[in-house]
Amino acid sequence: MALFTRHTDKSIVAVSAELNDEADWQTGILRHFDYHLNVCAFAFEPVIGLLAVGTTKGLVDIHGAPGVHVRLLVNDNAKINLLQFATSLSRLLCVDEHDRLYVWDLTTPGKPRLQKIMNYRHPVTALALSPSHQHAFIALANGEVHTYDLLCSRSSPYTMPNLWRLYEEKMVARGASLSPSDPSVSHIPLDLMVHPRDLNLLFVVYGGGVVLSDLSQRNILRAYELELPPGAPGGAGYAAPDLLTSRKPSVTAFAVHPSGHILAIGHADGSIAFWALEDEDKPVLVRTLDEDDTNLVDADKLNEMLSTHHSPPAPREPIFKITWSGFPNSSDPRGGETTLTVLGGLRSDEPPGVTAYLFPPLNPGEPPSPVDPSAGLHPFFRAAIKRSLSPINVHTYITNGITQDFLLIPRDSPHFSGTWDPVSILVMSEYVGRTRAVEAYEFPPTSFTSKVASTSVLHADDVTHPLESHPTIETDPIEDLTSELADTLEFMQGTDDPRSLRLPSSLWTGANGVVDGQLIALERDAYETLVDDREISDTYELPLCGGVAWVEDFEGEMKLMKLQPRRIFMTNHRDLTIRFQDISSQLLVSSSTSPLKYSFPSPLPILTIDLTSALSDPAIVTRTSPKFIDEAQIASVHLATESLECAAVLHTGEVILYRLIHSGGLHHPEDAELVSLHHIPALPGNRFRPAFAILSGMGSATAFAISDIGFMSVAYTSGLLFIIDMRGPRVLARFTPEARSSFLSRKDHADCISSLTWTVSCTAADPTYRVLLIATLESGSSTIYTLIRSQSGSWTVKNSPESAEATSHPIPGGSIVIDGKNGNRCRANRGGLATALASSLEDTEVRKTVWISAGAKGVKCTVNITGERIERVDWGSKVGKVERVEVVHKNAAAVLVAFTDKRQVLVYSLPYLELLHTLHLEQLPTSSLVTDTTGDFIEFTRHPPSGLISKAIYGTLFDIRRSGPYAPPTVNFTDEKRVIPPQPQPVSIAPTSYFTSWIGYITSQGMTGEQVDALLAGPDRPVAQPTPKGHTSAEAASGSPGSAYGAYTAQAQGIAASAATTASNLYSRLGAALSERTEGLGQLQESFDSLEQGSRKMLAQTKSLAAQQTAKRWFGF
Repeated sequence: MALFTRHTDKSIVAVSAELNDEADWQTGILRHFDYHLNVCAFAFEPVIGLLAVGTTKGLVDIHGAPGVHVRLLVNDNAKINLLQFATSLSRLLCVDEHDRLYVWDLTTPGKPRLQKIMNYRHPVTALALSPSHQHAFIALANGEVHTYDLLCSRSSPYTMPNLWRLYEEKMVARGASLSPSDPSVSHIPLDLMVHPRDLNLLFVVYGGGVVLSDLSQRNILRAYELELPPGAPGGAGYAAPDLLTSRKPSVTAFAVHPSGHILAIGHADGSIAFWALEDEDKPVLVRTLDEDDTNLVDADKLNEMLSTHHSPPAPREPIFKITWSGFPNSSDPRGGETTLTVLGGLRSDEPPGVTAYLFPPLNPGEPPSPVDPSAGLHPFFRAAIKRSLSPINVHTYITNGITQDFLLIPRDSPHFSGTWDPVSILVMSEYVGRTRAVEAYEFPPTSFTSKVASTSVLHADDVTHPLESHPTIETDPIEDLTSELADTLEFMQGTDDPRSLRLPSSLWTGANGVVDGQLIALERDAYETLVDDREISDTYELPLCGGVAWVEDFEGEMKLMKLQPRRIFMTNHRDLTIRFQDISSQLLVSSSTSPLKYSFPSPLPILTIDLTSALSDPAIVTRTSPKFIDEAQIASVHLATESLECAAVLHTGEVILYRLIHSGGLHHPEDAELVSLHHIPALPGNRFRPAFAILSGMGSATAFAISDIGFMSVAYTSGLLFIIDMRGPRVLARFTPEARSSFLSRKDHADCISSLTWTVSCTAADPTYRVLLIATLESGSSTIYTLIRSQSGSWTVKNSPESAEATSHPIPGGSIVIDGKNGNRCRANRGGLATALASSLEDTEVRKTVWISAGAKGVKCTVNITGERIERVDWGSKVGKVERVEVVHKNAAAVLVAFTDKRQVLVYSLPYLELLHTLHLEQLPTSSLVTDTTGDFIEFTRHPPSGLISKAIYGTLFDIRRSGPYAPPTVNFTDEKRVIPPQPQPVSIAPTSYFTSWIGYITSQGMTGEQVDALLAGPDRPVAQPTPKGHTSAEAASGSPGSAYGAYTAQAQGIAASAATTASNLYSRLGAALSERTEGLGQLQESFDSLEQGSRKMLAQTKSLAAQQTAKRWFGF
């Protein structure tokens, strides 16, 4: 309520008339921006160029070309366990924690269509897909492998029993004794992988070992099981308690060499066993990350360990994941150098990360003796395989927290399980507060491909004879020193470490996580200057190029977007970076014929500021503590909206100023608190450069303000206030608490400055417009400092500052000076400076200003800062706590807007503070809010344990004919037809001349993708839509069918196929009806899945009988 009589000065007029109508106001949410701190799965589609990310809350985000972004949800917000793309049909497959398989069709225009939800009775442990056929292999925890027809959206009748149980039963029947192991581990399939060069072969990775199965013959071809003899160290080393016993470490990971001839099997003890595909009897090599031949007994080391008491080394991690990558780097059909990428295997006292090994090519010559295909692997080739496993180089991608997963991003091929010719790697790791961090790097590491030139070799032209005379060239020693320092910095920055790559903003997590942000409205000229050069190509990003997107203009609102102000979203991050994103409405202007060109918001990486380069400079390091850079955190960031100078304030009080255009400066500022940083060049690809730093050592900063005319001010907890001319730089004035004591009723060092405001205004005592700094204490006592310009152009601070009284406990945005006639802000910018320089007594008699001072209890308006109070109101207890105020300008009017913690928005007229409207924001669990001068705002949801922002909600107070273009865009992932590369063909391990005599593979009935689909789907496959064009398939090499252990009998096959077909036919009729429904009928679809399960239970006895008969006949018994 108003407490004082209205001011009657006619030069002060109401400036809110155009916003009095309640119809002008409507709150609304425009966009949600998520920062996924809980990523748990990811997948990449290289043919289209899409990245899918799954979270523990059931979200699946698909990222493609700029503007292409789709969000999918699974039922019950269930955690995403598995995520894979089916390249052959452009599908996305997902398995959640409730073992439901979701299949989305990416070819549907607008948004991917949920094609199927499939329930499984047992936990789903693995998925395997091939770009050459249209089926998915699905491994279940009971050891079985099922198949799913992606084209017909149904389960196929082809299933595989628990092959490891059958293998163990066969071994027992032969008289072999099984080592005691937990069947719950050894019988669980951990992974599935189609042979990279033979579609008829499928690897099933169990905890006990790896089984190679022939799909067409339905038999086991090979089984690879590692057994360590007594005394062999294995991965646990010679300090293992069971060293003197025979051991079979559990299998944990699997990969295949690009040639298809070598297998890499990771184990729980941290060792990797390398097997030749043709030899299941013994591995070629067993090693850990740092030691070879760990499956062999070293008598000397064994005796040493048994005779002495050494402290055991730190335990070694299991091998969690392995990939084996090839590259098109050789004319030899067998390939060139390869990389083996390993997650795990490190000791607990080593930094966590992902280890990459560079291996030599597997290109052996002609064997010295003839090759007998019936004799198995030739010793010559076995030795060649072992030589190809000797690392040439190694690199570890180190993470801050425990590494959880990684994903290789191939250039364009989906074959070889997505590991062929990778160009980057995603690494997922743990971060503070039970969050996950995702980072992207170049792959392979630069050290694997770069050749370091010797720095000791000089060209002949560069050598100067000591007696040879040369003309003397005068140079500027300062320029020489600057150039030398720049060259030295460039040399020091040269490193073989892989470059970090940019990720979509939703993956700004971990050290890249968002700590705070600001929404800034810019004038057109400043905006265009800031976003200049945004078109410069930047290769340091993921190859996301899939699809096109546009916004449908159903309500005809698109044309209004061009009239909106330009806006920038500025964020500061945990890794001491400041990033800029364009959040202007103009980015959304698009149509089906003119799709989006940029993401929304659109990152501006060329503007990124990285404080670490400045904070690690000797000029700062020598004046700070050794732990300074490790403990540094950004407290606040301030951007001058016209001059575009950016200042970062650290928690410990240091201030770093950056400029777009380096204007030089003093090499040695006269003031001890100032440190010139002009010698530090801008980082490659960045436009902001450090100018200088303030190192006061007076505690943390309590307030900061920057102007557009070269002045800044900073106040500290010690009570010290600096006023700085940034053009020197030089300190114009230092004010201590004692120097300000004459303006206080008592000395109170605890009463710190909590608000600083630059303005161009007059005061009641001085009617001339001048550059002023308003410094307000927590108690409300304020001091107005006046800057005077001399005839020579230098600036000084007037010796006798004025005092004023503000509202106590200032709140963010709570100190603003506006023009008394039009409500425009009286900024300290170029226009304001021109006004001050041209100011005269005649002007000030008619031009009055209004100082708006808002605090925790209320707000008041004062004429000319130190003059008569116009009005004052208290917030009142019913509205809650006012957290922020903003003067909003619209339609040539200005109002004061106050945001409360009860989600209310109070709109007051200016300058008379009449309550015009009370608006209500949507009830959301947000923790902070930032605003701009146009009525738009962004609310942040913070993740308390980590302190990072997990969601940003972009809203407005004027949601009238505005929200339509902000709706999720229409997406077409298959706009550009891309061709799937042909299926890789088998290659011989021997030279080409030996190909006709011995290919080196297990004899298998090679199959095409169409033949695999026909085999898995069975004879009753429903008629489906044709496969999209562009798939090039190649015939795999065929051979005579062979069996190592026998096959199904016709009787068992008939019983199992009949039972499965009966159930699948019932389900196919139900599924056909359900396929026409939308995603909202997902629960209904699950009901029919349950009906399928019921039909399967009716046949359980029949299938059990078939399984019993089959188990005896797999091995010919």
